[in-house]
Amino acid sequence: MSANPKFNSLSRRQFLQWTGMAAGAAALAACAPAPQAGGGESEGAAAATEQVTISWWNSYSSPTVQEIAPQIVGDFEAMHPNIKVEYEISGGPPGGGNLSEVMLSRIAAGNPPDTITLFDSPAQFGALGALAAIDDLMSGAQMARPDAFYENVLNTCKWQGGTYGLPASAAASALFFNTEKFAEKGISMTRETFPSTWDDLRSLSDQFTVMENGEIVQAGYMPPWAGTWLYPVWSKLNGSQLFDAANSVYTVNSDENVGWVDYWARWLNEAYGGDFEKINIASSNWHDAYPPSSAFSGGMSAMLVDGGWIMTDVDTPFQWEIAKLPAGPSGSGTVAGFWPNWFALPKGGAAPAESFLFIEYFCTQGWETWYRSIPDTPAWKEASRDVVTQGLIDKFGQERALDLHRFFLDYLVEAAPMWDSPINSFATDTLQAAITAVLGKVKGAQEAMDEAQALIQAKLEETLQAV
Repeated sequence: MSANPKFNSLSRRQFLQWTGMAAGAAALAACAPAPQAGGGESEGAAAATEQVTISWWNSYSSPTVQEIAPQIVGDFEAMHPNIKVEYEISGGPPGGGNLSEVMLSRIAAGNPPDTITLFDSPAQFGALGALAAIDDLMSGAQMARPDAFYENVLNTCKWQGGTYGLPASAAASALFFNTEKFAEKGISMTRETFPSTWDDLRSLSDQFTVMENGEIVQAGYMPPWAGTWLYPVWSKLNGSQLFDAANSVYTVNSDENVGWVDYWARWLNEAYGGDFEKINIASSNWHDAYPPSSAFSGGMSAMLVDGGWIMTDVDTPFQWEIAKLPAGPSGSGTVAGFWPNWFALPKGGAAPAESFLFIEYFCTQGWETWYRSIPDTPAWKEASRDVVTQGLIDKFGQERALDLHRFFLDYLVEAAPMWDSPINSFATDTLQAAITAVLGKVKGAQEAMDEAQALIQAKLEETLQAV
C-alpha cells in the first residue's frame, strides 16, 4: 500500500462502485473456467521439474514498493526455481484501467491473471464468484495455514464457508494523545491508565475543550464522524456489529448501534455547540493527522483515533503516546480497527498450486521484508516481533520502535469484525448518510438507523440474488 492514507469522508483507498457489478456476477460465475485442484506445498514440489510462469497484477507504484517488491519476488523465485513471476509496478493492470474492473472482465473472458493484490476485501469478490477458494491449498500449507493469521483479519477473506484470499497486512488503529498538552494540564496519563470507557474519555476530553463565541478554540477529542472505515469498530465497542457474516444479515439498527449514534449526537451538542455543518466545513480536519489542516498535528485537538501508519507518514511537532480504544456504555471491552492489503487467485487461473505458493510467501515471510520498509503491520501471527520498520527506528530509536510495533501486533488479537461484507462500500455510504442526518438534526437516531438498515439489507439481498 504505502500510499499516504489521507481521507476525510470515505476511505483510505478508492472503493469499488458496486452498482451494476452484481448484475454481472452471474455471468462471471458461468463464464469463468473452474479452478484446478491444488494441494499446497507438496503439489508445488511435484511440479518442480516443469517451469511454470504465473502473472501477478497489482496497483503498487510508489518508489519504495518499486524497490521492495522485486526483492520479495526474487526471494520467492530463488526458493522455487521452477516458478517465474511476471509482473509490473505501474499502478494498475497491464495496459491500464481500473484493476478490479479489468480483472472482472478478464475472468469473464476466461483469461484472468494468476494472482492479484486487492485493495477491496476478497469477501466482496468471493461473494460474486470472482475468486478461487483456497481452503484446500491452505490445509496443506507450510506457512499460510488457517490458524496462521489473526482471526478477524482472515475473516475478511471468507464468504459462506470458503476462503478467497490471504491478508498480507493489517495496519491497526489506536488512540493517539498529545502528551505535551496533557502535561500542560497536569494530567499524567499512560497507556495503562488511559480511559477504558466512552464516559471517561468524554470527561477527559472536556478538560481540554475550549469554546469561544460558538467557535471551537481547542478540542479534547472529537468523535470521528468522518472516519467511516472505523464505523464497525465503534459498533463493536458498544457491544454490537454492523454485519453478521455468518448469517448474511445486517444489524445496523440494533439497540447498541442506535445508542452509539445517539451518544455521538449528544457529545456534539453538549461539548461542541451542536452545529455539525459548521464543524464539518471548518478549516481544521478533525479526523486524521495529515498536515496542513489536521487539528491534531496543528495542536488544536489533544487526541485522535487513526491508523498506525501515521507514525512514519506524519512528523508531529510534539511528543505523543498511544492507547487502546475505550468501550461504549453497552460494550464489554476494547477492540482494534485495521486496514489490510490482500492477495488472491482470480477464478480460472491456470496454475493455482504455484500461484498459491506465491501469495503464501508474499503474505508471510515476504511481508517481513515489506514491513522493514513500509509500516503495514503483518497479518501473519508468526511474523517476528523483532522485525521493525526502519522508519520507526530512525524516528524513535530501536527501543521505542519495538514497543510501538509490538503494541499493534498484540492489539490485532482484539480486532473487530470488519471488511467482511459483499456490499461494504454501499453500506458505508448509506450509514454515513444516516449518521450525518442525525448529527445535522434532520432525523432521530432510531429513524435514521431503521432507514439505513432497510436500504442496506435490501441491497445485500439484491446482490446475492444476482449471483
